[in-house]
Amino acid sequence: MKAINQEYYGDDIRWFIATVIDNSPPYGQEGRIQIRIHGIHSGNVNDIPQKDLPWAQVLLPGNNFGVSGFGSGVHILPGALVFGMFLDGVGSQLPMVIGSLPRIEYPTSVQAANREDPAVNPYSYEYQQSNSSFNDPITGGNTGLSSAKDVAKFFIDNGLNAKQASSITGVLIAISELDPLHTSNGIGIAGWQPYGSRYKRFITYVSRLQPTRTFEDFDSQLSYVLYELKTGRSIAMSKLLRSTQIEGNLFGEKIDGVGIRGNGMVSILIKYYVEQNTIVDQEYAEEKAIEVYDSLGAV
Repeated sequence: MKAINQEYYGDDIRWFIATVIDNSPPYGQEGRIQIRIHGIHSGNVNDIPQKDLPWAQVLLPGNNFGVSGFGSGVHILPGALVFGMFLDGVGSQLPMVIGSLPRIEYPTSVQAANREDPAVNPYSYEYQQSNSSFNDPITGGNTGLSSAKDVAKFFIDNGLNAKQASSITGVLIAISELDPLHTSNGIGIAGWQPYGSRYKRFITYVSRLQPTRTFEDFDSQLSYVLYELKTGRSIAMSKLLRSTQIEGNLFGEKIDGVGIRGNGMVSILIKYYVEQNTIVDQEYAEEKAIEVYDSLGAV
């Protein structure tokens, strides 16, 4: 009688906690999510790029039919914290996600005390007590204007996948070329309209960070873009998370005679995030977004 392979029997179970990076799997990997496993995969995309991360199977509830065409699919979003196990034990090559964990987006200054993440990952949020009663996020690194790739990494390391991050970066380039002193097409990297309500909220936001940050500071403006996507412009974020490609029009019209299925990320951002009077060339934004995406090595 052949002995049972312990590797798949459960005697050497290995559990893990991971962050979801992408929930739009390639053909043949339907129903899976791409994860960055804590303690195994470095949080720095320079060490382990997104394309090298595993696509994990997901355990569905018992009220799901379990076959194609029936029931519901996997709806765990990028940025979610998940718990799972390796199906092959010590081999640790076949991850399976069992469920998701509640996640607090903004820890207090006490929780974040002596936080070492920015030292490893200069694009993640660093939290500290400001001169008000709020705990305000600021970027941990000095991204500056040297690289659009750095901007994309900032969004990747705050929960978005490479296509989403590249699309946001491409739109910002099309608006301002990532110049925080930009004034000819709105103000700052996102082209906020002067005297408008969104610009006033930006001033209020940065006022709480002074003297650490200023209105003309690139990191402040970049942080506020993410803040807007998570709050006042969350409709843009929700539609962005459901899209699967950078290019494409809002209603799936043909581009150069080729039908584009679904909504393009850049077109979503132009409609639902960019200020109404701020001018954005969609074709140029998509071109820059694709350039950034290719520079990340995420294929």
